[in-house]
Amino acid sequence: MEEILRLLNPISLLNSKERTITEEFILVVYFILTLVIVYKTFVLSFDRISPPADNSVRYNRRRVTRILFVVVGAVSLLPVIFSGLSYLPTVMGLAGAGIVISLKDITLNYVGWLLIHGSNGFEVGDRIEIEGVKGDVVNIGINRFTLMELSQDPKSEQSTNRLVHLPNHTIILHKVYVVKEKLGFVWDEFKIKIPHGSDWEAAEKILNGILKNGSVIDQHKIDYSVRELSKNYLVRLGKTTPIVYIGVEEGGVLFSLRYLTHIKEKRNQKARISREVLKEFAEAGIRIL
Repeated sequence: MEEILRLLNPISLLNSKERTITEEFILVVYFILTLVIVYKTFVLSFDRISPPADNSVRYNRRRVTRILFVVVGAVSLLPVIFSGLSYLPTVMGLAGAGIVISLKDITLNYVGWLLIHGSNGFEVGDRIEIEGVKGDVVNIGINRFTLMELSQDPKSEQSTNRLVHLPNHTIILHKVYVVKEKLGFVWDEFKIKIPHGSDWEAAEKILNGILKNGSVIDQHKIDYSVRELSKNYLVRLGKTTPIVYIGVEEGGVLFSLRYLTHIKEKRNQKARISREVLKEFAEAGIRIL
């Protein structure tokens, strides 16, 4: 009974010169509980004396306060640790675990920052999609990165002029789709249908001519970008020249124009192709459905 009472008495444990590992563990638990009680009391008192303006202010204030208490607690625990050097590794392990748990988000953000700057990461100017958000990377910080958000409409992908700030640890928890600025070209399709009975051979010839028009699709620029990318990455895009697919459907003949276009020029590219198609088909007397 006396032994149990001695273990429950923190003053007795502090005065003990040679403590067992059980006594060290109990003393650390007492210390952490005391620190938590002091932290809660301080936060509640501070909020009552100086009420926060909104929830974001309250969150940031408590986050900073929590970090300060962890640092102060770790420093205050040093005398206790060095009073029982025989169990120094054990006590340091427990204290380190507490610090890592308290600073989990910040630690993961640093790890995320390293991954972003790694060989499989991304950089400013790249277009990425993560957690349902698509945008161009405009800034990469130690704790978070920023995207210029794009519209969810796949036909346009125009900027919404809104900045989205995401913590770096997001890339650890979610899949990231990256279009590198160094390549910047993705496959896109333009579909057009003409009625049955129309001169489909003339339409196919016109569409192939449009895709081979250098003012519409700059194939030399695409090939150059692929060659430059292959110097640093093992890239095999296969066929990079545009192609026209044809299919018979109910109500007409469907043409699918597949071509490489710069990720930031998808809408403009479709507009250029549309203008050429309308002009060439009108001259040839081909009706579009």
